[in-house]
Amino acid sequence: MVTLGAIAVASAAGLAAGLLTWAPAAPEPARPLTPAEAERLAAVRVTNHRDVRSGLRITIGTAAARTDVVGWVDWSRPLAYVDVGGPGAGRGRGLVQATPGLLMARPDPTAVPAPAAPPMVPPVDGWRVADGSAARPLRPTLDLLFALAAPRAEPAGAIPAGTARWLARAEAGRQPVDVLQAPLPDDAGRQGPQDAPTASPLRSDTAGRPAGWPGPAVSLPAAAARPAGTALLDGAARWWLDRDARLHRLEGRLPGGVPVTVELQRANRPVLWPVAALGGRAGLPRALTEPEEDRFARVAARMRAAGGAAATLTAPVAPGVTLRGAGWISWTERAAYLSVGTRDAPAGRTLRRYDAAGVWSTPYAGDVLVAPPVPPPRAGPTWERGRPGADDVDVLLATALRVGSATRPPRPATRIRGDRLADRTVDVIEVDTRHGRLRYWIDKKGLLRRLELRTRLGTYAQLDLVPGRVPALPSPVPPAREPGR
Repeated sequence: MVTLGAIAVASAAGLAAGLLTWAPAAPEPARPLTPAEAERLAAVRVTNHRDVRSGLRITIGTAAARTDVVGWVDWSRPLAYVDVGGPGAGRGRGLVQATPGLLMARPDPTAVPAPAAPPMVPPVDGWRVADGSAARPLRPTLDLLFALAAPRAEPAGAIPAGTARWLARAEAGRQPVDVLQAPLPDDAGRQGPQDAPTASPLRSDTAGRPAGWPGPAVSLPAAAARPAGTALLDGAARWWLDRDARLHRLEGRLPGGVPVTVELQRANRPVLWPVAALGGRAGLPRALTEPEEDRFARVAARMRAAGGAAATLTAPVAPGVTLRGAGWISWTERAAYLSVGTRDAPAGRTLRRYDAAGVWSTPYAGDVLVAPPVPPPRAGPTWERGRPGADDVDVLLATALRVGSATRPPRPATRIRGDRLADRTVDVIEVDTRHGRLRYWIDKKGLLRRLELRTRLGTYAQLDLVPGRVPALPSPVPPAREPGR
């Protein structure tokens, strides 16, 4: 017993001494990257590109100016689909889909401040090209997000020697990671994502009206691609990087010193569904089969046999401007007659007639979501003749008229995907023309149900068709005068 007591006393004294003298190990000091760490950092963007998609949680700014973003990115398209909230979101609160250079927003001022994962199938309506005020807080962050992927590894010297350092060890998603400090590669800062499609420049007339806008001159805030050479971040960023060169977190400062944190949830990677204005869901493009070739070849004859079609237009042509329209196309008369304008700008609404003589228009005070009056109102300004193909709406309507008179379909043609429209199964067939990319939505009977045009802005405009009998379309009255006379 005496011996055991002595051992216990000695053990207790040793433990007490250990507790009194223990101190946490000093953190490892920051140091230059090892060759293996530098190799992993150089592989980050190509790893993102190969992983295709990732979930997102993004924080932009702090305190009352903070904007929170939740959603996903698909680097292969590329496409981001997010819900925007937080105290600093303001008019930008709601759903957003974006590609490099183009941002589509579905504002929802009544949404709760905290964002949630967007619905996997996005709402059909309410989307518009974001204007400058809505795009400004989010656009720089999306530019950064798209720049985090590239189809090739970084070239030698993309990250200048001596600018990258190892900072610490940490955990992300229960995985060990290294925290590195380094600037973005030089080419990411200058060009953004490599090989990414860019939107066509926005065209406007001499009065400052965007292409497709029939009303008075409007201000066009920039919501497209940033100028070449613009830096994506102020200074270096912190990268949370695992052993397989996968990025889990990025911290940095946007131009102007705004802090931004991007968290990637790499296990959360569903297939994204772009909205119609961005081309719709992805497919597997391929050559047409023999039955598809036959239906495509017979479209003109089928539409002529139908005589005409009721037409509904949706065309996002400028930031904040989505033109709507309703009316008819007659392949018998080789003419179209529609009301065109926006729901919230009555001053810009017009009646338009398309025929072999050109494009005619006159101001209109009615609802552009319903078919125009037949005959048109007699009182008011006379009809004016415009230049054919002056805007994307003109190109789309002129193409629809040619569908019924063509002797053979355009070539080459590619089947983009199968789809559903008004409870009908359709083939979406794409052709490239001198006016841009066109898509024909053809049902199993060989009737054209939608004609889709890629606009100069980079969006897709749709003309939905319901083949059948149409009324006699009015001619411009009184006789039209030439522009400028």
